[in-house]
Amino acid sequence: MLIEFGQIGTHLGTRFAGASVREKIISSFGETDKFVFDFTGVETVSNSFADECFAKLIFNFEMEYIKGKTTFQNASPFIKAVIANAFKERLSKSREVVV
Repeated sequence: MLIEFGQIGTHLGTRFAGASVREKIISSFGETDKFVFDFTGVETVSNSFADECFAKLIFNFEMEYIKGKTTFQNASPFIKAVIANAFKERLSKSREVVV
C-alpha cells in the first residue's frame, strides 16, 4: 500500500493529522504486505506528527514487525531523523517502569 504524504501537505505538523494516518495504517496492516511511505513534496515533519503517525504503532505491533512491513522513500535526512527520534523516544517511554 502506497501512502503519499505529499498529498496531505508539505508541512506535516499536527497530532490530529498523524493520528488520522495511523488509524488508516492500523486498519490496513493485516491486509497489506508492505507499506510504502512516500514523502515526495514534504518539506518538514514535526515530532508530534511522527510520534502520532509512526511511533505509536508500537502500541499495536512489535517493532520488528513494523520494520518488516514498512519502507520510507523520498524522505529527506531531516524527516528520517525526526521519525527515528520519535520511535526512539516512544520506545524509551514504553520501557520505563512505573512505580
